[in-house]
Amino acid sequence: MDSTFRAFGSPCRYIQGPGALDRLPDYARALGGKAAILVDSFLYDSMCSRLERSMAKGAVEYSTIRSGGECSEKEISRVCKLVSEAGARIIAGIGGGKTLDVAKYVAKKLMLYSVIIPSSASCDAATSAMSVLYHEDGSYDRCVRHGNNPDLILVDSEIILNAPVRLFAAGIGDALSTYYEATACETSGAGNYIDSGFSRCRAGIAIAKECFDILKRDAVTAMEDVRSGRLSKSVEDVIEANILLSGLGFENTGCAAAHSLHTGLHVFPQANKYLHGEMVAFGVLFQAVLEDRSREELDWLVNFLAACELPVTLAQFGIDSGEDTMRQIVNAVLSCDSGIEAEPFPVTEQIFFEALARADALGREFLESRTPGRSDL
Repeated sequence: MDSTFRAFGSPCRYIQGPGALDRLPDYARALGGKAAILVDSFLYDSMCSRLERSMAKGAVEYSTIRSGGECSEKEISRVCKLVSEAGARIIAGIGGGKTLDVAKYVAKKLMLYSVIIPSSASCDAATSAMSVLYHEDGSYDRCVRHGNNPDLILVDSEIILNAPVRLFAAGIGDALSTYYEATACETSGAGNYIDSGFSRCRAGIAIAKECFDILKRDAVTAMEDVRSGRLSKSVEDVIEANILLSGLGFENTGCAAAHSLHTGLHVFPQANKYLHGEMVAFGVLFQAVLEDRSREELDWLVNFLAACELPVTLAQFGIDSGEDTMRQIVNAVLSCDSGIEAEPFPVTEQIFFEALARADALGREFLESRTPGRSDL
């Protein structure tokens, strides 16, 4: 890390609002015209019908590609071939984090403009200059940095509202980690994710704090509104926090213990069916325990996560809380460059194990004592 310089990175443009997808032709023309559009498989038919109407109206030439579902080396090579054959100057991705990460990687490899259109607010992948790669079986492979953020993030809040509420909740879990991890990295002096790592601009810390403040104030209300199909100001604010503020926050400040736990949970195949943000949400509880935060804060955090339908125990991932199991998680995290080293103190195997055990115990204690339907927030 170069600690003598500060650095801040961001997408060129971010547009959010109901019906934003229908503006894609205008932006495609501005970026150079012909577009290849990678679309999540489960959205493909409905999205192609909508694109046909809007792109024809805008007189923009385009082709569509159905996503293979995984962000893997094989999928990236397949999409690169199809985009090259189409002669596109723009690659657009519509869908979840893995589809968006493929689109970003293809843009880097083929030196194309990139337009990212998330179909949910489940994570902050849309804004970042990174792609998280997985093996074909869904297990974690590695994270690749691209150097440039997307040229345009186009967030249609009506599409986000109509996505499953579980995805919205996962985005809250991912975004909640932003300020916790920013604080750890600021204290330890760990580098951010701009190029090879720099010190944080104050803007990055401020964005991370605003992300946390929005979630603390609006997340529970926004969850209720999403369940009811209401596109309220709270929902719009949390969409921005989940996608933009969390993305800018983590990339410009850094990740720490909360994201490191994600690596350890992926050791167990049964955990691979859970969402990134769900794993990170439990990681936030783990990090708060690891950092010896107050019991008052831990109680608030467990209540908040539960109110947002996010996991607070290992059992909720289908993982038992026996010592051998937890030791496997600990060893998986400590054996790789996972972010745990960004904490402002050395994290030994025993310290990690004790924090994980205590976080799981706090979650179990809460769930066992909770009155159904009650939140103490």
